[in-house]
Amino acid sequence: MTDERDKRNERDAKAFFDAIARRYDRVYAISGSSSRERLARVLAEIEGKQRVLVLGLGTGRELPALLDRGHQVTGLDVSPKMIALCNTRSRTVPTVEADFWQPLPFADASFDAVLALHGTLAHPPETDSPSRLAAEVKRVLSSDGVLVAELPAKAALPHLAAAEHAAGVNIEITSATSFVHRDDVAGVSLAGIALDEEGWASAFAPSLRARLSPLGVAEYFLVATPA
Repeated sequence: MTDERDKRNERDAKAFFDAIARRYDRVYAISGSSSRERLARVLAEIEGKQRVLVLGLGTGRELPALLDRGHQVTGLDVSPKMIALCNTRSRTVPTVEADFWQPLPFADASFDAVLALHGTLAHPPETDSPSRLAAEVKRVLSSDGVLVAELPAKAALPHLAAAEHAAGVNIEITSATSFVHRDDVAGVSLAGIALDEEGWASAFAPSLRARLSPLGVAEYFLVATPA
């Protein structure tokens, strides 16, 4: 049953991100000073980490900053349309089309840092999917490697549901820790979760030791190292 659900989630995620790919930079991406501040925080955490894996690379908005700092970047995304858009950038990186909720297609200790930004990890197919992903992240990280992620906060769900979003985009709360992200323009939706600090830290245990701090009013900034 788990394999069937994983495959269904992969299809759902692929369909969702394929459908919004051409709208993403215009409708979904954070821009301006907030984006620069967030990225500066990420870069500070991975300073000196040469080999970087980006989960949910998307259109590659972070690539210029990562490459300018000398990082060797590999991207992974489930959406071929997102990857195609990323590959139109003036500077490209190796990319892999795959579902990161499945075993990562990389050798042990291949990377010094793993990034999962913009709520990339908010759509697990199973309750234990974050824990399984954490074990895979630990496997592909060097011994002093780090995972940096941006995660939705449980307390912010009512705010997110009531907030004014771009035309055709809305958040429907389905429980105290779950929601459905709908894009009526693209005609797609994707289920997600939002946890508190303890919940997210526990979700990545026991493989990763996580610390979280607030990121704006709706998210957490997670930094995790191999346990």
